[in-house]
Amino acid sequence: MENKTIIFDFDGTLADSVELMIDLYNKHSQQFGYKKLQKNELHELQTMNYLKAIKTKQIKFRLIPKILLFMKKEMKKRINEVKPYPGIKEVLNKLQSEGYSIGILTSNDKSLVQQFFKKYNFPKFDFILSEKSLFGKDKALKRILKKNQLNRDNVLYIGDESRDIVASNKVQISVIGVDWGIAGKEGLEPHSPNRIVHDSKELYRAIISIFTSGR
Repeated sequence: MENKTIIFDFDGTLADSVELMIDLYNKHSQQFGYKKLQKNELHELQTMNYLKAIKTKQIKFRLIPKILLFMKKEMKKRINEVKPYPGIKEVLNKLQSEGYSIGILTSNDKSLVQQFFKKYNFPKFDFILSEKSLFGKDKALKRILKKNQLNRDNVLYIGDESRDIVASNKVQISVIGVDWGIAGKEGLEPHSPNRIVHDSKELYRAIISIFTSGR
């Protein structure tokens, strides 16, 4: 089999960290001067692009790098609260056993991601890349393709956010959106991923389908 590579996002895709991220976001809203996230507005925010959502919550653009760094440090203190999504580890093991390469592209801290994988005995990934910029995933995907000499037709990205879909479309690689993460089905659909899936079994079937059908 010609080498096929599947790149996974971390938060909201492999790790069920969405509730923790929302809790941290709200806990430190006064510190950074933005509006708290109310549960009844989550659906509306899911349908917005990132720039509109950021403006809606009155997050200062100049503070975003500082906020992200702070949140990563706070999340590291509470990583024990985060668990894998049901069945996701089994999917990864199955894909590896069938000869697929698996990697990680995340905005989170690499050492935190590795700590999580070690705790839950995840399979060994072929690469883990931490992208510091909130909107730099397309450039990071290009670096992965170049460094690993990958044919984009043999690469698939899996993510839970609209920016994951947008980045993959820019780089012209196939992408699957998982609706159990931050954006949900409503936030993913407008960006036209190749597939949207609802659980780990459906994810596995979608991966196989995309690689066998050519898209």
